[in-house]
Amino acid sequence: MERGDAPALEGAIVDLYISLHALGSKYSAAERKVLDIRSGYSCYPGGLLPLIMAGPHIRRESIVVDLGAGNGLQGLFLQRLYPHRKTLQVELSGEMIRIGRVFQQALGIPDNRITWINDDILNVSIDSADFIYIYRPARPQGKGREIYRAIARKLTEGHRPRVVFSVADCLGEFLDGFSVFYTDGHLTCFRKD
Repeated sequence: MERGDAPALEGAIVDLYISLHALGSKYSAAERKVLDIRSGYSCYPGGLLPLIMAGPHIRRESIVVDLGAGNGLQGLFLQRLYPHRKTLQVELSGEMIRIGRVFQQALGIPDNRITWINDDILNVSIDSADFIYIYRPARPQGKGREIYRAIARKLTEGHRPRVVFSVADCLGEFLDGFSVFYTDGHLTCFRKD
């Protein structure tokens, strides 16, 4: 790569990010069964824009949750870039969580800042979260639509202010009481005050 070739450098960084994001993308037979029942996707990188735009919305006292975290790269980067009280990494694949813990250690993020939750995202409470990151964990048709309805119900319960970064958004039509403050067709950002 030639020095000064910014587009090539940017492309190389994105390729590196995509490669890291996919590490550990493996599911046991039981995990695969849940994924299939939920019409779930296995692993897609959310991109760099959510990482860049999140800063003003994550405070030191924030609790961030990544629903369908994969190997946790997004949540780990959010914790590293904008240190906050806690990141909850919710992921169905135990192997991806294992890889995520390796990334956590490599990034020097202490255990008291990250909680790994190996479970179906519908089984996990997100009541304490004020910043939610989600990248289309399921196909938005059939049973997959029920996942988005259920997540939206969880997000609209209670009166706490929340920000939701939804990549390849499928939540919007189900979210009551939230307003869109940014969208570009790939990332949609919602706020509930």
